[in-house]
Amino acid sequence: MVWIGLQRADVPADRTFAAGLSALPAARKFAWLMFRTAGAVLTVPVAEELAFRGYLIRKLVASDFETVPAGQFTWFSFVASSLLFGLLHQQWIAGTIAGMLFAIAFYRRGRICDAVVAHASANAILAAYVLGTHQWSLWN
Repeated sequence: MVWIGLQRADVPADRTFAAGLSALPAARKFAWLMFRTAGAVLTVPVAEELAFRGYLIRKLVASDFETVPAGQFTWFSFVASSLLFGLLHQQWIAGTIAGMLFAIAFYRRGRICDAVVAHASANAILAAYVLGTHQWSLWN
């Protein structure tokens, strides 16, 4: 919801995307939307959480990250990994906040799967919103 709330309407981008999507045959349009949604909900959360919470957040605590217990909190690793996560996304403020929330999910029990589930849930909500409202610019 934070991501949606911080998004400014980008009507030209939405119209351009909608025009390209509507030019596709129905089967290709459906397939594209299904693959985009599946990627956002299944693939991206696993890859990003392994990179940011599974590796980077611990690497920022110690160079030998494997010696750092999962869920060991430091302000530096929390803020730096969340900011880097945000910078990976076009909407960097929303991305940074999301990174902080996913890090909190990870820190809570020290389980990467908690961050993956939080990330996948957020992306699923965002995908449902995009598909329902056609605010395609949220997928940029």
